[in-house]
Amino acid sequence: MLRIVLIILYLLPLSVMAQKVKCKDENRKIDQLPYKLVNRYGIDVIPDEETVIKYVDILIKKRELLDPERSKPYQVSLIADNKVWHVIVKSYNCFYCKIYININKNTGEVLSFYKSED
Repeated sequence: MLRIVLIILYLLPLSVMAQKVKCKDENRKIDQLPYKLVNRYGIDVIPDEETVIKYVDILIKKRELLDPERSKPYQVSLIADNKVWHVIVKSYNCFYCKIYININKNTGEVLSFYKSED
């Protein structure tokens, strides 16, 4: 009994503190990019949708541990004056969850990768 009380007294403050932590960039929306875009190369590293899909397959497999074949089809579009690939992946683990990925078209840099429950 004493052990249960001690565990509750230890975990209760931790759970309260964990809920107070907020995102530092809470004003940023899904379409807004985190910082200035870099245009480093003369040609684009990721020029077309087929290359983006292959790149996203690798990212999903490594970061989210999802099967890319079950997550397809992706919603792929260009934003920011056709400089950034904006990819939306439907997660099959969660009904309302989506994964948003923004990739710099010129350098292949992942600008943002986050989950959202819409």
